[in-house]
Amino acid sequence: MEIMKEHGKIKKWGNTKGIVLPKAVLSNANLKNKENVNITVETQPNGRKRIVIEDVTEDKKDLLESLVGTVSLPKDFDIKTERAERKQKRLVKHELHY
Repeated sequence: MEIMKEHGKIKKWGNTKGIVLPKAVLSNANLKNKENVNITVETQPNGRKRIVIEDVTEDKKDLLESLVGTVSLPKDFDIKTERAERKQKRLVKHELHY
């Protein structure tokens, strides 16, 4: 469903390219200045490609909700012991052998 459509130009921005998005587009999409977004390139059934810009916070929230209850730790799991063991493995891995 298309809510609004605007035209724009791709412009050089430093060493990259950028598109200036009109305030109305950002407002309509409920996006704010300096907000993190996901940018995806999709291919439509007719072969045309489109760029989709989505709010990141909702994706993280959905992911976390879908993962609730899928991970369970052993009853004897101790985070301090686990961290100490991992640290020791890293130290051994990086020891200098003469």
